Amino acid sequence: MEIEKKNVKVNIFGSEYTLRSNAADNGDVYNIAEYVDGKMREIQAAKPSRPLHQIAILAALNITGELFQLRQQGTEEFKDLQTKIIKLADKLELGIQEKSEDSPTRI
Repeated sequence: MEIEKKNVKVNIFGSEYTLRSNAADNGDVYNIAEYVDGKMREIQAAKPSRPLHQIAILAALNITGELFQLRQQGTEEFKDLQTKIIKLADKLELGIQEKSEDSPTRI
């Protein structure tokens, strides 16, 4: 079943854009647009003389940097979790082996 795409109007940095979204709730689309708008306004506040295209590129670079940092953090957390699972599995396996060695053999 194909999800119907809807047009969603958002305002970013004083311009209105019509976006196509297949989300059931448009809240995510509005939140994303608001986030991009906020990043662009931060850059404009720091560098008011920059032209619009430079502000947009700098905002895209900042957001992409955040994305990469979160991906890296997620990868590191995943590796840490894998290590903990392996250690726990080893301890459980060792405990099971010790338990079976302690119990008398039944015939």
